[in-house]
Amino acid sequence: MSSVAQERLSSLTKRFHSDRLHHGLLFRGDNLLFLEQAARTLCHEILNFPEDTTEHPDLFHLRPTGKARIITVEKTRNLLNDLYRSGHQGSKKVAIIYEVDRMRKEAANAFLKTLEEPPSGTYLILLTTRPYSILPTIRSRTLLVRLEEPSEENDIEEIDNWMDDYRNWVTLLLDRQKLKQDRVGPVFMAYGLMEGLSALIKKTADSTAKEALSNVSQELDDKERDAYESGLRRGIRSSMLKKVSDNTRNLITENNFNAESLAQVGNKLAKVIKKLERTTGLLEVNLKEDSALEDFFLSSLRIWSSK
Repeated sequence: MSSVAQERLSSLTKRFHSDRLHHGLLFRGDNLLFLEQAARTLCHEILNFPEDTTEHPDLFHLRPTGKARIITVEKTRNLLNDLYRSGHQGSKKVAIIYEVDRMRKEAANAFLKTLEEPPSGTYLILLTTRPYSILPTIRSRTLLVRLEEPSEENDIEEIDNWMDDYRNWVTLLLDRQKLKQDRVGPVFMAYGLMEGLSALIKKTADSTAKEALSNVSQELDDKERDAYESGLRRGIRSSMLKKVSDNTRNLITENNFNAESLAQVGNKLAKVIKKLERTTGLLEVNLKEDSALEDFFLSSLRIWSSK
């Protein structure tokens, strides 16, 4: 865990022990699994149970279910009923709401009253990678805690190698003399980049899901498991596409273009970033990944190589 994340969790722990912890916390970050780990760390402090134990009778979970990853109003009401019962082992209760941005409107409205005035001793920890997809009335009633995941050293080399290939491809597309000599090679390179990125997403997602499910599989029913795996994959994919966006911007800003070229290239950069943001958004609503990535790379090819 990064030093900043540790400091923020330590601050929350101190607030709890001095009876100043806000009852509604919104953990925001780019990696859902990392947010879960942070939430569980705080739960151990609030409920005072051993760190080698994953469950507690006064710890409750509300998760999306199914391939559509929806938090239903029925499951939300079931959680609220549990929270209004007496605690099993003390006066404190904690509920973790995973991917709170997946709440349907009916579920969010049912949850809102409890978020405003929860039962005594109850803490609600909301997790999201998409805070602006949450109802403003929910965001405004929580304390926002931004938690970023530190880089995983064992993944950096493989991702960096792919990013080097991507940067070389963009550089080639900006060189009109080389493009005149070979107009076919960049197309094959685009498909190679697409396949490489898909493979990286799958490899990372499979590894992450295997590790994560080994810790929580007993808590999940089949529909929750489907939603959990899908959510992890989407989070990893979004993180990698963000790296693509950052590397694209850095590549252009690091080059020494003259004023005329910079204006032209800057316009192309804006179009590519806009296309990438649109692609990321479409992937969130279940557009097929291969089709979306193919569209992005071929569109990028047309944009960068245009006059």
